[in-house]
Formats: sequence, C-alpha cells, structure tokens
Amino acid sequence: MNKIKVGVVGAGVMGDHHARIYSTLNEAKLIGLYDPDPARSGEVAARYGCASFPDIISLASSVDALSIASPTSTHYSIALDLLRAGKHLLIEKPIALDVQQAEELCSLAQERGLLVAVGMIERFNPAIIRAASLLKKEMLLGLTFKRFSPYPARIFDASVVMDVMIHDLDLALSLAGVELDSYRSSGRTVRSSTPDEAEALLYFKDGLIARVMASRVKDQKERSLQAITDRSIYEIDLLNKTVHVRSFSSLSDRSQVEVKAADQLTLELKDFLSAIAKGREPEVPCTAGLKALKLALGVENQIC
Repeated sequence: MNKIKVGVVGAGVMGDHHARIYSTLNEAKLIGLYDPDPARSGEVAARYGCASFPDIISLASSVDALSIASPTSTHYSIALDLLRAGKHLLIEKPIALDVQQAEELCSLAQERGLLVAVGMIERFNPAIIRAASLLKKEMLLGLTFKRFSPYPARIFDASVVMDVMIHDLDLALSLAGVELDSYRSSGRTVRSSTPDEAEALLYFKDGLIARVMASRVKDQKERSLQAITDRSIYEIDLLNKTVHVRSFSSLSDRSQVEVKAADQLTLELKDFLSAIAKGREPEVPCTAGLKALKLALGVENQIC
C-alpha cells in the first residue's frame, strides 16, 4: 500500500491529536508538523517520531496532504497557500472566519482539483452514524439537539454558536437532507463577551423542524439528539455513544440499538485519507463546511 505523506499545521491540543493518530494509521506516513512555537512543535514531533519544520511551505513541499489545526483566524491564509502549493487539506472547524473566505477556498480547491475536508467530528460519532442509517428508512419529522457544558477554564474569543453549536447545525443540515427554508435564533451572554447560550429553530422545506440548543454555562455536560419520525422516537446520547428507540406502536418499550465502538477522530482522518486515495468526496466536503459556516454566522448575527 502506498502511504499518503501527511503533515500537521498547529501543535496545540487538536494538532497533537491529529499527529498522534496519523502516526498510527497504515494509510499514512506522518512526515512532520509546523507550529509558530518551535519548542512546542519540536516536543510534539519528537513524541510521534516525525520532523519539526521551520515554516509551512517547507512542510508542504514534503507531503501530499495536511491537517490545519491552527486557530480559526489563520485558516484562510494557511489554506490558501497550501492549496496554491497543490495540497489536499483537512481544515478543523470552522473552515474560515467568514463566508467570503470559505467560498474562495472551496472555489480554489475545485479549480485545482484538490480535496478539502472540514473537521466536523460529530459526523463520525458512532452513535450518529448508526442513527443516521436507521433514520434513512423512516420519515423524519423533528430533531432536538442539546449541547450543554459547564463554563470551561479557557478564555473564549468565539461565541457558543461558533465554538460548539456549529456541530449540531451541521448535523441538522446533514440529517435533514433537504434545503433549509428559514430559521430564527435567540441567545444571551452570561460570563464572556459573546453569547454563552443560544437556541435556533430551523425550518426545512419538507416541513421538518430542528431545535438546536447550546450552552456553556450549565451545571452538567450533555450532548444529545432526539429524532422523531413517522414511526419512532430515537434518543441519541453523543457523549456515551448510545442509541435508544421507542416505536409509536409500543411507546413503553425502549430498546437499545447496537452501536459499533470507534474513535471519532480516527474515523475522520481515515475518511480523509480514503477520499484522497480513491478520488472521492470526503464525508464533510468543503461545500458542507461552507453551509455550516453560513448558518452559524446567520444564527450568531440574529442573536447579536
């Protein structure tokens, strides 16, 4: 098997995870990484047996594909340079700061025949994968997402919408499978300078309604999805990766659906590599990342 030579831009928490997993995959050969902090870059590179590069272009010249796990504010400029260098990319969410930047990246990738995947990791949650396969067999009527957590220690420069709600907005768009008609949003600031709680109602053209709630000031952590179809109620626990179902013919009977255990980021990186090898679209292509960004910015603008 010809291994795909990969690199990672960014040696923070996510960059470390990308490097760690790439170093274990048969499909990949981790060549190295770059971070503006040479000490941090060297530390992570040594941990996973690869090189630390002094700049992005020298890293790019040594690889076929890269993960961009740097701060969102840097995504556009880094991705632009790497696409011009002819490299396939996996860009952590959100793909860029604004729609114009994201559109330019998608357009350039298409022009150059390059693949851009966007890091919407919840698409690869085993519970979501299993539930999505079951929901395809029924008529979807309603979705309710909850993504709650206590206030974290790290300082925020992004709203709860762009930080975490964007995952569920993307899932709603993906599961609905039809065009979004309209939406309305509300939210409030609590501890930071940007919204810490947000709620969006999404109305799709086939009548489906999705309620998406996010908060980073709750006492307990919760990541869940309830899906109502014409036949059943599905309860999906994204934290514990479980799926339960109740049929309308027997609501008192709640059964657990078998979910195959898997690491989400590993599945995401393997999909990226497989898409490159087979010349197909990744599970979350650039266009999907653009749609999620547009919706997230729209929701945020309504709140602010």
